Amino acid sequence: MMTIWQSLDNNENKATQIVAQIRALITEQQLQAGDKLPPQRQLAEHLGVTVGTITRAYAQAEKQGLIESKTGSGSYVKAAINYQQQWGSLKSSQQHIGLWQNSAFTQARAAHLVPLLQNYAQAGEQLDQLFDNDYSQSLLSQREQVCAWLNQGQQIFNPEQLFFSYGAQHGLNLSLIALQLVGERILCEELCYPGLITLSKQLNIELKGLSLDQHGICPDSLLRQIEKYRPRAIYLTPTLQNPTTAIMPEARRQQIIDICRQHQVIIIEDDVCGLLPDQRPPTMVEMAPQQVIYLNSFSKGAFKGLRFAYLHAPAHLQTAFNSAIRGSSWNISPLLVDLAVQWIQAGYADQALVEQRRLIGQRAQLLHHHLAGLDYDYQDGGLHCWLRLPASWRCAQFVNAAREQGVEVASAEHFVVDNQASPNAVRLSLGQADSNLQLDQALSIVAKLLKNSPPASPQLF
Repeated sequence: MMTIWQSLDNNENKATQIVAQIRALITEQQLQAGDKLPPQRQLAEHLGVTVGTITRAYAQAEKQGLIESKTGSGSYVKAAINYQQQWGSLKSSQQHIGLWQNSAFTQARAAHLVPLLQNYAQAGEQLDQLFDNDYSQSLLSQREQVCAWLNQGQQIFNPEQLFFSYGAQHGLNLSLIALQLVGERILCEELCYPGLITLSKQLNIELKGLSLDQHGICPDSLLRQIEKYRPRAIYLTPTLQNPTTAIMPEARRQQIIDICRQHQVIIIEDDVCGLLPDQRPPTMVEMAPQQVIYLNSFSKGAFKGLRFAYLHAPAHLQTAFNSAIRGSSWNISPLLVDLAVQWIQAGYADQALVEQRRLIGQRAQLLHHHLAGLDYDYQDGGLHCWLRLPASWRCAQFVNAAREQGVEVASAEHFVVDNQASPNAVRLSLGQADSNLQLDQALSIVAKLLKNSPPASPQLF
């Protein structure tokens, strides 16, 4: 038993080295759950250290969950936590194939995440210092790392103007609070992200819709609504608009910026899908950093489920955003932010985005195959398509028929603002299905429904 213990390096902390050996021996299965560790005096003599060093090492190993001490008996290797038993089944029991939620594809993250989490075991007191940081804007070094990743050699994002949030929805909430829009009116696309609609109801904000064409919002509609309502902000998704899929060309973006600048209207640019297309116009924040609040997150590719988002605000709104974060959550978890930074530094964020684009390409092929000949919009790099229904189908009727066939789709009514009429269309999302095979099955059902007439309504006599 003693032969598995290696000699120690005199130039490093010996207690820390012993803990690392315990971890390695467990990983290599030379120590098994329930094995008794050597008595402290015996191991101290074998390694040529004091009993106090072994005591500290065993205490650290116990804190890290590697071993457990039993009074009067000794120290034993602790059994690994059975997460299946502790968490239960995390898989949904839903029998339908979901095409309604605009989510990214699920990718394996554990293999990369576990080593990053294990690194914290070596952080010591630095970890305490990280937890003690409670600044609303997070550490400058963390913001610098995220900006370096976003800028890619350019000078677009400034660390002093960068903020973090718990996902894009929280970031949007912070933006509305920071702009003091509670009880006010803002402009948005006439078909809009449902999360904004939900927030506007909660915050008593009135949404006024802007007309859309194939390039996004129409400048003349924007100008009319600004002159009529005098809003202080507009919310837009210029790249892969949700739900219509439109990507606003650079010239149109400049028109929108010029109108908003002339009338002192702040633009909230939601760019959550902006990193997915291989090619895209410049962001609005690149074109007008002092006119735009930029919002993005990890959710659509870099790390699904981490709930990490980032905002870049004009310099004059820095104090307002600090106050909004304080009022919302006091600060953003320093550990969450640090983990996101490590994910970026290790190259995993970029790798995940590359893989996301590859999967999107595969599923887009399935989409084009099944919907050939139907009236739909899709943009390369997108996670969803906008499907206009034949005149024979009504939207609610089609949604119900698809559900009866085991497929969930998103009705156009979920995206309508300002009490406008709902288009006869649905949004189909490519990322929610568990596999390409499942998506293939769902799209096949959708296509067959659309190529046949809906069931006749029962006659009343």
